[in-house]
Order: sequence, then structure tokens, then C-alpha cells
Amino acid sequence: MSGLPADILAQGLGLGERSYAIDAACASSLYAIKLACDQLHDGKASTMLAGAVCASDDLFLHVGFSSLSALSKAGKSRPFDSQADGLIPASGAGFVVLKRLRDAMKDGDTIFGVIRGVGLSNDGRSGGFLAPAKDGQIRALKAAYEMAQVQPRDISLLECHATGTQVGDATEIQSCSEIFKGMSDVPVGSLKSNIGHLITVAGVAGLIKVLQAFRHEVRPPSIHVEQENQALGDSPFRVLKEAEPWATDGLKRAGVSAFGFGGNNAHLIVEEFDAVFHQDLLKHSQQVLTNDVDVGIVGVGGIIGNAPSIQAFAEGLQTSPELCSPEAQELALEISSLRFPPVDVKAALPQQAY
Repeated sequence: MSGLPADILAQGLGLGERSYAIDAACASSLYAIKLACDQLHDGKASTMLAGAVCASDDLFLHVGFSSLSALSKAGKSRPFDSQADGLIPASGAGFVVLKRLRDAMKDGDTIFGVIRGVGLSNDGRSGGFLAPAKDGQIRALKAAYEMAQVQPRDISLLECHATGTQVGDATEIQSCSEIFKGMSDVPVGSLKSNIGHLITVAGVAGLIKVLQAFRHEVRPPSIHVEQENQALGDSPFRVLKEAEPWATDGLKRAGVSAFGFGGNNAHLIVEEFDAVFHQDLLKHSQQVLTNDVDVGIVGVGGIIGNAPSIQAFAEGLQTSPELCSPEAQELALEISSLRFPPVDVKAALPQQAY
């Protein structure tokens, strides 16, 4: 999560000074892609390189996931399988080069796919740091489809985050079932069955898988599924256990999910490129915003020091200076719900409770 490698990479590739690193756990690469798309949309850049690297010490990963009871004791990555007992960590790197569609077509670039939307969310105060929350995942999915202006029925492949943990896989199936309600036979898969869990790289790796599936017109299989997770029973989904031709009446479209520790959720919608279709789409799209657009502030709120609101802060400037101190003086948390180690809580800043 250090910004230095990103800065060195940007310098080495001659990309200029606009570079930064983020940490959204296993959703990091899709978060990076969303932020890169925002830069392009706002006219702040003409080309963006977005992705992630996972090169953590192997021992560190195995000890860490073992302590969380998330590592597969069988040594096998089995997303969607009823006997799945955990994930298998992997290492690697994945990046995509992003441009505005209009510019890529004008420049004659090879276009592997078109991103229609990316939805982000965070679980907030929910079941805990490691427990996935269905509501948070649903918010990310809904945001993606709203941005993309396509319907779930337009999706002909769903690349899931599914890591091979019973609780995580079942929660994802349930949240996606809410979005794809009323549908049936929706093909789903997870790259983690093939190469393990790439942690920060997981999302962009799933995207690259889909882009290559577009190219070969094949929906690739997920392996190691002998007996399906019970959550799939009444769901709209079927697990791809064998490669099959990817034939559709319209454009091939896929959804790619990545859900990270701490409730970082991301869902991306991508479609194959079709020159005629996308030229027509561009005619009806909004123009890219420029940097000289005026912005009006229509609402404001904040928690500053011990002041619980902007109004309290303003009043405190006049009557109670202690409210306006840069640090809150009191920390009150329901420790049982957070499950932070006591030493960590003692070292925490009060502002981290919000």
C-alpha cells in the first residue's frame, strides 16, 4: 500500500506525476479502476494505468490467513463447492490501460472491452471486520447497474469474488440473487478455482479473464466443484463446470465482483467492443466534464473533535473552545461487536470510532 512503487512505475513508464496507491484489500484493483475511470471522465487525464500487485511474503500470507481460519486445510481452492474449507493465496500482478472510448476509437487502439459501470460500497458498522455483509454487496451491485444503464438480464457471465469459504461464498450467492431475482440459468464462475486468491489483484485478474473470454467467445469453467454449495440450490445461477461457447443475441456482457476485508465492495460491468454499437452509443452520451465547471455546495456536515455536528462546532467557537480541540477526548465503543484486540483499542484515536 506504499505509494513509492507506484511512483517509481509511473516515472519508469513516463506517465507523469499523477500516480498514487490505495488499499481496499481484495477489492483494491477494482477500486483503482473506478478511480481511474473518474479521472478520465473528469478530463484530468487522457490515459490511465490501473491495477494491482500482490507480492507479499508467502509465509506472512499463510500465517495470516491461518490465524483467521481462512486458509484451506485441504490445500485446494474450491469456490462454490459444499466441501470448500478456505482459500489458497497466490501472488501476481495485473493492469489494464484505460482511455475514454471516444479517444480510443479515434486513435485506432485495440479495444479489448468497454467498461459500462463500476459500483463501490462499504459495509460500515455491520457484522465485523471479516464477516461479509449482504446489504453492502447489494449496494455495490445496484450502483454498478445504475451507472451502466443496463439490466441484470443483459449479463451473460458473472465472475464472482467467491474465494472458497463457506460463509463468504454463500453470502455472495445470496446478495447476487437479490439483483438477479426472477432469472435462471445465469452462468457464474470464479478464477480463484484456477489460480488461487490473488488478494489485491483478484478483481483485475477476473476482468482480464472476462476480456479473454470475449476474445475467444468461450465461457471458461471453474474447477474443483464436485458438490455445489447449498446456497446455489434455489438461486438464479449455475456454475460453469465445463467450457462452453459464448453465444448471445446481443453484446457479450459480464459482471465482475471483488469484495475485500473491512467491507470494501466493488462490482464492475464490462462488455465486448462493437464499433457500430458503440459509435451510436457515443452519439447519445454526455460530453466529458471540463475542469472549469462551477460547483455549488448545497449541504455540509461534519464531526470535528468533540463537536458532533457543524452547528455544535460553530457554537463551540464562541462558547466552548474545548469542543473544537483537534482531538476528541473520549472513546466509547461496543468492543464486543468490533472484536479489536485490546492493545489496538488502547492505541486507537477517538476519531477512528466514527
